[in-house]
Amino acid sequence: MNTKSKWLSSAWIMVLAMAIIFTGCGSNNSSNSANTADGGTNGNSASAEPVTITYSQWGTAEELLRTQELLNTFMNANKDIKVKLEGKDWGSYWDGLTANAAGGTLPDVFKTSYAYIEKYAELGIFKELDSLLASNSFDLSNIDASLLGLHKYQDKQVSLPIDANVIVWYYNTALFTDSKTNPYGAAMPSLEPTWDEIVDIATKMTLDKNGKNAGDADFDAKNIVQWGMSISPGSTMDWFLEPELWSNGAKLVNEDGSLALDTPEALEVLNYFIDLTKNKKINTTPAQIEGLGGQVNLSITTGKVAMNPGGNWNTTNYKEAGIKYGIAYLPKFKTNQTVVQPAGMAISSNTKHGEAAAKLLTWLAGPEGQTELAKQGYSIPANKAAADAYIQTAGNENQIFLDAQQFGIISPFTAKKTDLVWTYGEQALKLPLSGEGDLQAAIADLASKVK
Repeated sequence: MNTKSKWLSSAWIMVLAMAIIFTGCGSNNSSNSANTADGGTNGNSASAEPVTITYSQWGTAEELLRTQELLNTFMNANKDIKVKLEGKDWGSYWDGLTANAAGGTLPDVFKTSYAYIEKYAELGIFKELDSLLASNSFDLSNIDASLLGLHKYQDKQVSLPIDANVIVWYYNTALFTDSKTNPYGAAMPSLEPTWDEIVDIATKMTLDKNGKNAGDADFDAKNIVQWGMSISPGSTMDWFLEPELWSNGAKLVNEDGSLALDTPEALEVLNYFIDLTKNKKINTTPAQIEGLGGQVNLSITTGKVAMNPGGNWNTTNYKEAGIKYGIAYLPKFKTNQTVVQPAGMAISSNTKHGEAAAKLLTWLAGPEGQTELAKQGYSIPANKAAADAYIQTAGNENQIFLDAQQFGIISPFTAKKTDLVWTYGEQALKLPLSGEGDLQAAIADLASKVK
């Protein structure tokens, strides 16, 4: 090899080496930038591969399809993020979440229930959101405190509400407008009814086989053909009894999770409800509820009950049953109160894609995602920035579900409260609160189980 050839060969090697060095530097810079931004991706780089995060929730096949629509909209606006949806039924979802927590394989973002915040917070699965929300300038003012409070643990936000199931008071308008089913001219409930008003209406609307109402001296209580109302406080402790207790200045549970039904204010409510069934005969008994289909919140669909409490989701049931209905706030003793049962979104405490997870969470709970949710017409958005979109889709008659959120109680679920409501409560109080059994003995027994 001559000198010129050696020089050309050496020069080429140097060029090649420099190219490798510069390419390597460029690669390292890209990698470092990506890792700094989001654990492996750079959303500002057109050539970077999108980061993939997992999002998990419970739901039916139809609900999961609607969620996928939302995720598709998010991904179209955020090309640097790919979201993989994992869906399960309600029971499998929580079992899976527990297993994921134990195995360190939690999804990056996941749906959570207000009722299980404490249980899963104690497993350490939630990422604290307060600092994240502040750094992203997320506006919390459009979400009612009653919703946010149910998604806090030790006064820290660990989940963001995304929808809001609201409990209200329904009535079958057809029964009120027909003289055969309303021969005494009972008025329909006002928007903010008191219990005195509801009792007066229910008395006139409770009819025996002879057409007498419950206020008549010769009323035949053994042959009732139409009831003024259907409530079952002992079977609906979390969504009906609890807000009614709050309305009278009482509570279902104390701050330490123990039972709070032995106060004068609470006993006044409990005995009031007993009187409606046992003495006034204007409310269905547990046996009569079973005869009408077994679900209090569907009683008005039978055409034999004038009023019942229920959630916003029941409007679908009523429409399917072909009945016309009206809506009021829950009847009050002293103040308007209701329950808002919001599902929420949380970020895994061990996610490796914090920035992408935060983008998804704040989009789903923020104005854009909530507006897309509202347009689907199935859920009430928790974020009031999407209120107009919800009303445009659902109709003006559903404005009450948005307005009622201001009356939502802030009563987070604890492990004790979960046991009270879903394990021991109905068994202990269902019959006594209908006038069948010893109320004080039932309260004492229940208190011993949840102390």
